[in-house]
Amino acid sequence: MLSPPPPGEAPTLTDMVAKAVHIIYEMSRRQEVPTEVHSRILSTLRPSLGRTPATTAVAERPGSMWIASSPTTWSASMWINMLEAGHARSKEVTILNMIEWMGASEWYDAELEQAEKAPPPTKRGTPRKRLATVVLDKYLKEAPDTTRIFDTRRKRLNNILHRGRILRRLIQMTRLGILFDPDIWSYAKGSKENIDKIAAPFRADPQKMELLSILDEQVALLAKEGRPDLSRFFDSLESHAIIPSEEVPSLRAEHGLERVSWCLVWVLDTYTDATTGTGIGHVLGKHTLGDDDSIMVNGAAELSCGMFDRLRSRAWLNCWDIAAALEMTDRPVFVRLGLSVPLHKKDANGEVTPLSNPLRRWRKKIDDYKCEGQNDLEDPQVYICPLNINADHFTLLEINEQTKMIYHFDSMASHGIIHRKTKSTPVRRVVEEEFKYLSFGYTEVPTPQQRDGRSCGLMVIRNAKRRMIGLPVGSWDDEVDPDRVTKEVVGDCQTFLEDDALQPSPLSKKRKRIVEGLPNNVLKPSRSSKRLRVATEGS
Repeated sequence: MLSPPPPGEAPTLTDMVAKAVHIIYEMSRRQEVPTEVHSRILSTLRPSLGRTPATTAVAERPGSMWIASSPTTWSASMWINMLEAGHARSKEVTILNMIEWMGASEWYDAELEQAEKAPPPTKRGTPRKRLATVVLDKYLKEAPDTTRIFDTRRKRLNNILHRGRILRRLIQMTRLGILFDPDIWSYAKGSKENIDKIAAPFRADPQKMELLSILDEQVALLAKEGRPDLSRFFDSLESHAIIPSEEVPSLRAEHGLERVSWCLVWVLDTYTDATTGTGIGHVLGKHTLGDDDSIMVNGAAELSCGMFDRLRSRAWLNCWDIAAALEMTDRPVFVRLGLSVPLHKKDANGEVTPLSNPLRRWRKKIDDYKCEGQNDLEDPQVYICPLNINADHFTLLEINEQTKMIYHFDSMASHGIIHRKTKSTPVRRVVEEEFKYLSFGYTEVPTPQQRDGRSCGLMVIRNAKRRMIGLPVGSWDDEVDPDRVTKEVVGDCQTFLEDDALQPSPLSKKRKRIVEGLPNNVLKPSRSSKRLRVATEGS
């Protein structure tokens, strides 16, 4: 949270807008983490804290990498998401608590008014004048088992009631939206005498009061729906002319809320020079790379320079585009990625026929991983790879040793699968036949459905990324904006390239030297290998 302004210095309108946007953004994008996470972390910490390790049972939460794996193997993204979620959650709790305080103080003041109409007598029989303590003690005594902490509870409740009154008075002088002010906690702990001073800078500026009025809606949304709505906040800023209208689109794009296609084009235009052609050639100290050139990502997947043209034109992504995007994703060490596995082939006449034993090579690769034990980890592994169905649609397959389940994510699932009427599918039969030796269960996981016929590759990337960082994929009815996924893919590439991950290397070097012996997060240029492509696509 940003530091409060120095005493006597009123925040500017620009600062107020920026802080409000930041707070609402954090709250609106917060992802819940399983409640068992903290128990899992504590269990791992016990040895270093000088305590006997606790035995924590794995929760039966479908495919939760938070629960089924050791926290020491979580990725940086998982930790960052958890910490940011906790930060946003604390802000939400603060506002909701303050709403409770105001409600409690109003109720208590009403009780005092009622008591003043017929005040209880003192020991001398005269009407009692100071009723606050008497009324509060009366209700505390009615609560069971409070004798030992009576004074502590009275003090705490008095503080809450005082803060509730301060907040009510402050909101009466300004607007409910002031609860989103980063300094609201300091305001609540202030004295009655300071309320006028706190409210004065807001009341003196009509635009600041207008902004607080707009924030009223966000407080109401938080109380009613559990989340504010950043998009609606931007709409209100624009319609009330709080900030210049030309700044709103850039704010939307910055926070992933772009609504029109030009924002995506702008992002791609911004990044393309840095990530393709001249940009990569300059970093590598080589000539400009063309659409037929590519660079290797982690020595495992090719990032084609033509991928960005396909993203720009919203074209169908190929298996190499998907593989490259997934290789650039932060993930736990126990997650293994595989290249796309085609389940069907299309002949020259366009006829599609199923392949025989299409998953055999992927099974062999998994068996090799088990034998190698490269990481010497006790944690069971998670194997993720795309599937290509009917030669025109990508889905995602996950084999999870932690939960002993096989998960299939299909963004174009049939009506029967969505409504659980179809029990057996071609994918399920092929998967269970190849991996029956594992004795794992199989399930079609609820997955957001694509609204077009070309974004299946983007959906695979999006779903795999969320699985790898411990976030839920969503439900059948959730809507996913493919343009936003495109922006994330381009952003990942930009981050990867800017992270000192490029090393120059002559294009004439053999492919073997590129693929073997590369450190993590190192890219090297290479010419596309038709032989490697054919071999992989036939796996």
